[in-house]
Amino acid sequence: MAFTDRTIKALTPRTQPYRVFERASDKGFCVQVTRTGTKTFEQQYTLHGQRRFMRLGTYPDTSLAEARQRARKARGLIDKGLDPQEAAARTRREERIKGSVNQLLDGYLAQMASDGKRSVKEVARSLQNDARPLIGHLPARDITPAHIRDILFRLIQRGASVQANRLRSYLRTAFQWGVYHDNNPRSVGAEVLFQLDRNPVDAVPRDSAIESVGDRVLSWDEIDQIWNDERLPLIHRLAVRLMLATGGQRPGEVTEARFDEFDIRARVWTLPPERTKNKRYHLVPMTDLAAGTVDRLTEFNGSLGPFLFPARGQPPRSQNKSTLPHAVEMYCRQSEMLEWTPKDLRRTVKTRMGEIEISKAARDRMQNHALTDVSSKHYDRYDYLPEKREALVTWCNHLSRIIK
Repeated sequence: MAFTDRTIKALTPRTQPYRVFERASDKGFCVQVTRTGTKTFEQQYTLHGQRRFMRLGTYPDTSLAEARQRARKARGLIDKGLDPQEAAARTRREERIKGSVNQLLDGYLAQMASDGKRSVKEVARSLQNDARPLIGHLPARDITPAHIRDILFRLIQRGASVQANRLRSYLRTAFQWGVYHDNNPRSVGAEVLFQLDRNPVDAVPRDSAIESVGDRVLSWDEIDQIWNDERLPLIHRLAVRLMLATGGQRPGEVTEARFDEFDIRARVWTLPPERTKNKRYHLVPMTDLAAGTVDRLTEFNGSLGPFLFPARGQPPRSQNKSTLPHAVEMYCRQSEMLEWTPKDLRRTVKTRMGEIEISKAARDRMQNHALTDVSSKHYDRYDYLPEKREALVTWCNHLSRIIK
């Protein structure tokens, strides 16, 4: 007779596994019962003179109706002389070769990490929060501009238009990586191919009204204000001071700094390659103004661990890169100061240094800008420490007069 849920539930384990076949129209449909009582639907068939069994699912996770439907599909292939298990394996291989969006994003992030991109954690977090839950399970080749548009619209509705622009950029680069991956001769024979013939993000415009290239430069009076204004909490004020006193180093390089990078006696701050944008050591000379700021941080945070600007909790780690920008944003609201960001301090120092006739070459080297001429890029390994020290002394002398 035909199986029912009642008859399947009534099957009990024995000392050896056994099978019970349905005596109905679905030829070969059966249930295997193990010694532990696990019940698995199977389809028996014979191919090339050999008896075989195809697993259809475990009861009750797979319902009787689902198992019967799978058995009939397998029976249809068997009647055509095909092996349903080989057909299922081929389908799984084809699905894998399609390449899901999750696989594409994993490959893109792995490439970022291999290239030493410092933003890989931020990009991974953005993709995990706002892209993977919506399209991660889909084949990459099936993604259309409409998918991308809907993802970004969700962010815009939340009031996160800037983040929408950033996510668009991350997705565009990831899909471009996928296009190149398939066409790279090294990918011949790869298990995963994405079969992309175009980048679906290209058709979705970036909101250029939201973000533009920054041009905010603080005045001398504003520099004096932020150096001394107690409305900006001391820990964040010290971060601002260190950025200014070291010639406008990058915000993340300052807030992620460790005490052991500073040689106060030699008056040198050594940034290791893993923390610099160009992956080279960067020597920053220190004046009394910078050394005094580090001394203050030693008193303030030295007992909390190795970082100048530690985060709460264990294990010891530096502040999140968003902490200082958020503090500055709140300060601007409280003080009614024209909005600025920590990144603007780098531009400010570069500009004000030019005002007091510090050469562009010295300013570029002080801020560790990547020099792209062949000589600088491949041959020049001189650290320019004396030249940078001379420029920084000139800058800090002027800065000291401004901040009184």
